[in-house]
Amino acid sequence: VSHQKTDWVSIHSQICHLLSPVLRPQPCFHSEKDRKQGKEQLLRKQESLIAVALSRAQGFVWAGQPLEAIPAALQALRSSSRLLGPASLQLLPICLLLAEASTGAGRPRQAAKYLSQAQWIVLQNPDCSAALQSKLHRGLGLFSIAEGNLDQALYHLANDV
Repeated sequence: VSHQKTDWVSIHSQICHLLSPVLRPQPCFHSEKDRKQGKEQLLRKQESLIAVALSRAQGFVWAGQPLEAIPAALQALRSSSRLLGPASLQLLPICLLLAEASTGAGRPRQAAKYLSQAQWIVLQNPDCSAALQSKLHRGLGLFSIAEGNLDQALYHLANDV
């Protein structure tokens, strides 16, 4: 019950109206023009859902409520992955946000999982910008500090700089 309440407060109360049109089967359109408009409308709804979820997650992290941020960030990750694919660079900030929230919530295994996913995304995209690589190293460095591994933290934070 507490998990459902956290989920409702975190994100679902904000996105219920967006979930139904995104998840239900799309209608059958008879013309190419209608199909194109339907796809564009669905894409806008999916992007809106992701933006709301990501905004809520960031707000909770910034407010010092990492546990409440996790359901919203997970929704953003699932929706973005479905829309963009599992190796999209646009997933990197969401993975890092999930790692930060998980660390703050005292869930180091989950944080390590999301940081590992972020590293995998960077490895899958050799054209990844230096700015995104910097964010990854910052996340890895902060996680290493939280884990007490100061040598590894120094390495990652130096790479961040």
